[in-house]
Amino acid sequence: MNSRANGKKFHIHTLGCKVNQYESQAMRELLVKAGFEESVPGDMADIYIVNTCTVTGEADRESKSVMGQFHRANPNARIVVTGCLTERDSSSLLAIPGISTVLRNSGKNRIADVVRGKIRHIRTGRPRELIVTDFKDHSKAYVKIQDGCENRCSYCKVPMVRGRLKSKSVKRIVKEVTGLVRKGFKEIILTGICLGAWGRERRFRRIARRVGLRSTGLVRVLRALERINGDFRIRLSSIEPKYVTGQLIDFMANSTKMCSHLHIPFQSGDDDILNLMNRPYTSEGYKALVDRIRARIPRIALTTDILIGFPGESHVRFRNTMAFVRAISPSRTHIFTFSRREGTPAYDMPDMVDKPIIKKRYDRMRAMTCEAAYAYRRSFLGEELKVLVETKRDRGTGLLKGYSDNYIQVLFAGKDDLMRTLVLVKVIGFDLEKTMGIHE
Repeated sequence: MNSRANGKKFHIHTLGCKVNQYESQAMRELLVKAGFEESVPGDMADIYIVNTCTVTGEADRESKSVMGQFHRANPNARIVVTGCLTERDSSSLLAIPGISTVLRNSGKNRIADVVRGKIRHIRTGRPRELIVTDFKDHSKAYVKIQDGCENRCSYCKVPMVRGRLKSKSVKRIVKEVTGLVRKGFKEIILTGICLGAWGRERRFRRIARRVGLRSTGLVRVLRALERINGDFRIRLSSIEPKYVTGQLIDFMANSTKMCSHLHIPFQSGDDDILNLMNRPYTSEGYKALVDRIRARIPRIALTTDILIGFPGESHVRFRNTMAFVRAISPSRTHIFTFSRREGTPAYDMPDMVDKPIIKKRYDRMRAMTCEAAYAYRRSFLGEELKVLVETKRDRGTGLLKGYSDNYIQVLFAGKDDLMRTLVLVKVIGFDLEKTMGIHE
């Protein structure tokens, strides 16, 4: 079947995390290889693929809203729903008007067969590993090296929808990254559902012992990628505290390719809430980890996630989290509000926090974390940062924009031919949200 001859154009809409973005790119490549054509922005498509997220109730609602929008835009279009929302809600999704196929995560490698109409609903099956050779409209490329989660945080639905740990082999990762570097990508972002758990399956540990590897876990991957020729850098997307080992910290401190940035979700700074969340740490343990990292890599960017409004979060416990965040002073903070997810232990916990209180706490936390981010950015005034220039200019100013290796977004004047290149930019000014620079 040739889509061009039959006018079969597809559009992929991606919600959620970097893993989903990676998997959408992999599906895009599979469809193009099979002869289908991606619609251009503004054009109506014949096939809509919605790659859903279910990490929060809002993500569920947004995913379903997108499905409705596509059905109204073209009632004759086929809508394929995939992603994490399909893992536990497939039957209800098929009842939504316009939905033709529900495709679970394990079936994303069969997307071409689905779009051809050969398959309506894949329920089981061992998937082939997805790979990408490009990354549409991005200056950076994501590479998924791991799937599944071994943690059981009481508020999180992800382990239920992503399943057991699955790691991509070092050989395959190196091949994929090498191809992307040859394509001209200057930043590779390693991602996974539980990135730090790469290689923790029994078979990987057995191989490591047999061959006497001096590097274990994620560092083993990083050492292999460090040997790839080319002017590029490596960033870790997000990593849980227990996987930030001394070996990883030392490797980053000595690496010529690793970005000086770690995103470590802390979620709370109150020990009682951490216990209710089933997080295996105390606030002091978190602080000690931050101190170890900064002692070894003094100006590293440490970014984090903080969850507001967890059941049982009293005023005192919220103040403890505020004090914790003030003490560690992250360079950027993603603030979540608690969302009840059916099937998780937190769903039925007592002492739910009222929404107006959560809103006030969110605003207080945001104000404080913005101050911390501003202070971090100001510490680089007058210095040169190596910035990867993005493919789109800043909407408000029309200036070029890009991120430094320590995750500071800088705006500066320049020509379009600087896009997708690494350039030195001198930091010359700030406001509460923007960092201004000059490229000479």
